[in-house]
Amino acid sequence: MNIQQFQYVLAVVDLKNFEAAAEKCFVTQPTLSTMIGRFEDEIGVKIFNRKTKPVSITPDGQHIIQRLRIISSEIETLNSVVQELKGEEVGELKIGIIPTIAPYLLPLFLKPFAELFPKVNISVQEMTTPQIQEALRVRNLDLGILAIPIADDDLEEYPLYSEPFLVYDCRDGKHPSSISIDQLDYSNLWLLQEGHCLRAQVHQICELSNQHPKTEVNFQFESGSMGSLLRFTKANKGITIIPYLATDDFSEEEKKRLVHFQQPTPVRSVGLLTHKYFSKRKLKRALIDVVQEAVKDLIPLVEEQQVLDPLP
Repeated sequence: MNIQQFQYVLAVVDLKNFEAAAEKCFVTQPTLSTMIGRFEDEIGVKIFNRKTKPVSITPDGQHIIQRLRIISSEIETLNSVVQELKGEEVGELKIGIIPTIAPYLLPLFLKPFAELFPKVNISVQEMTTPQIQEALRVRNLDLGILAIPIADDDLEEYPLYSEPFLVYDCRDGKHPSSISIDQLDYSNLWLLQEGHCLRAQVHQICELSNQHPKTEVNFQFESGSMGSLLRFTKANKGITIIPYLATDDFSEEEKKRLVHFQQPTPVRSVGLLTHKYFSKRKLKRALIDVVQEAVKDLIPLVEEQQVLDPLP
């Protein structure tokens, strides 16, 4: 067996087609198919069911593919170590980021970070926290940006910043400049849908006041995006709870509807997540520095904090 065979197998897995995989690997389809067949014969396991369209993976093949991805990642890691020893930064960096952080943080740091490493191909994908964790474990992802702590023995966390929560109050009438958790109107609170860690953190805020969200209207709406949540809250004259950076591009009129929490202020800790064997140390350190520099003047310091867990 050899590295080339591993690449051929993973190309078929990703593209679900032998012909497309051959084009990606710059070989003919018969060559690719023959090499994969030899690999299957050598290990005594059929990885692909070639009779299905698109080609499918056998149950035993799933286990082999999982190991091949780890081996492939380790080879990339070795190359990265060599490049770093030579003072070079080339190749690819894959970043996963949760949707409640991505639209507000990415515009602040991605371009200046990419300019530091012009020979590195940076790809970014919005993913949920569990998806980021799994992708990091199997080495399909290099870095994750999400709410921490995660407490995963296979992964390492690096704090980036702490971000306070605010109340976005679209009800009629005057709004106080600050509010305690117990004073929130939970009868008119709108939330993100299940699966978002931000939803879980809002529920923790409710639990701190021994209350739970309930609605006074005869319909329910749980948004999949922050943008939709904010528009719906405004249209229905309700309230919602949002992280500080989500308000950065608010109009002056919208900012008048923001209410600060009284101390201890509920906050979320945003951090960088990597596999414990992640080797691109220069890229990791640079990303931490660029993000922290980008947000340092945007997020206020909070003296008394109530740090919320990202997962229920």
